[in-house]
Formats: sequence, structure tokens, C-alpha cells
Amino acid sequence: MHDSAEPSAGTAAARAARHGDSLLRRFGRGAVRPFRPPEDVLVPIRLGRELQRPVTTGRRVVVSRPQGWAAESTVTALLALVFAHFRYDRVLALDLGPGNSGLGPRLGVPASAAPGLAGGAIESDSFDDVATCLEPIGDGLWLLPGLQEEMAQGRLDANAYQGSVLPLTRFFGLTVIDRAADMSDGLNRAAQASAHVHVLVVPSTREGAASIGRAFDWMTANGAESLPHRIVVVFTEQSRGQDPAFDFRGSAAILRGSGAEVFRLGFDRHLAEGTRIDPARVSAATHATATRIAAECLRRSL
Repeated sequence: MHDSAEPSAGTAAARAARHGDSLLRRFGRGAVRPFRPPEDVLVPIRLGRELQRPVTTGRRVVVSRPQGWAAESTVTALLALVFAHFRYDRVLALDLGPGNSGLGPRLGVPASAAPGLAGGAIESDSFDDVATCLEPIGDGLWLLPGLQEEMAQGRLDANAYQGSVLPLTRFFGLTVIDRAADMSDGLNRAAQASAHVHVLVVPSTREGAASIGRAFDWMTANGAESLPHRIVVVFTEQSRGQDPAFDFRGSAAILRGSGAEVFRLGFDRHLAEGTRIDPARVSAATHATATRIAAECLRRSL
């Protein structure tokens, strides 16, 4: 489930074609579909309705990692795609991660001709004008491009974020923000402060659980005991059997006791290729988990 640079076109096409589920598993799932229990059908319907709940003002979901490497761009892209699929209003994706963009390639936009914040119409009160500065990604989903360049050149700090980026979110029902490492710079603090819900992404390992525990201890020590109630923790498997000794159930129980909700996003062959995410090719388990995470994010944001 790596967040990596986009490979060459020919290699990328071959890798992106790989399905998250094996052919045997897909065949078996199709064979038993007529015999599925009613809850297997009713749960997706219920989650779809939850994801279509109206919002009075735009909700912002910030996705970050407490420390080290994690697949936060993958999780950000999955959430943006799920929200755009189910909702009737617009969804915006932002990549505020330092360095090379990981979110754009995951959404199929390795480079963009759209001007982003440099566009003269970005501050317009008309969405039709603003849309010319954005990169459209399918129905209902847009990406604001060029933010890595803005940060590298020192033009995107906390003040610029609050003055130029945040106002854009009023045009969207949901905004999903990839913040990468959870650092303590001013831009990070501004992005975190603007969030209605936080998603913390860590590897599905003992060290990943320990990093979340340290983050929660810091919150308690700094008077932010209520923050876990706005947090969704996602453990991601980047390889099969990544840490056999990791006790997910025990770790999840401890974190839920603090007020957070916890999910495990299992290994997916399609996501592991690091190319554009094709919703038709992710595994059934990934699709179901991503939908549950998105529904929980919306619930907590409200």
C-alpha cells in the first residue's frame, strides 16, 4: 500500500491493471452471492445512506501520520473517492504533504495544467470561475493542484492557508486533506485546527500502535483529552503478515477506550502497486473498509 512516485507509463499501466482480489476469490464471491445473509446487503445500503447525510457547512477531514512512513496518501485518496461516489454535493482533495505529491498520482493526476492558487479566479465568489483553477477527477471530485510548489517556495504558510485555501472549502460538502507527517509547523497547526475530524494512519505493527499511544498521551498531557473523540485511527498493512505479533484487537480496544474509532485496512494487491487507484480493482474488503471509515468520519465531523 505504498505511497510512491508514479512509475513509467507502460509499467504503470500493467501494475494498475492488477486486481486487489485474486481471480479465485472473485469467482468464489460471485458464486456465493445468491446465498449471502440479508445483513451483507443491508449494511452497505445503510452506510450509503449515512454518507449521503446533508451538511449545513462544508466538513473538513485531515489525514496525517503521527510519525515515520505510512500510507496516508492512499487513505486520503480512498476517502475522497468514496465521498465523491456517494454524495450529491462536491468533494475537494488537498495535498499539503511536504515534498513530492503522493495524492495526485493516486487520483490519476501526476501533473496538472490547472493554475491552482496562482489562478486569477481562485478568489471568485462563483464556483464556475473557481473550477478553472482546479483539476477535475471524475464526477463530483476536484483536486487543488500545485500546493507542493507553493510550500517549497515559501508562499503557503498558515496565513496563506487560512486566507486562500480555507475559503475554497465553502464550495464543497466535504474536503479531504492529506497532511502527511504530523509536524508542529504553523501550516500543520492551521490545517489541524481547521479539521472537523482527524484520521491518523499508521502501519499495522506494534511500533505503529506505540506511536498512536504516544500521540494520545501527548494530547492528555496538553489538555486535549476531548480530541480523541474526533479521531479515526487506520492501521494499514503494506505487506502480507507485516507484523505477526501485532495485537490489533487489543490495541483497538485501548484506543477505543480513549474515545477514538479504529479500523484495519488490510493488504491489497492493487493498492500496493502505488499507481492510480481504480475503485473497480480494489479488493472487496478494501472497498467495504474504506466505506466504513468514510461513514465514521462524516459521523464524527457532525
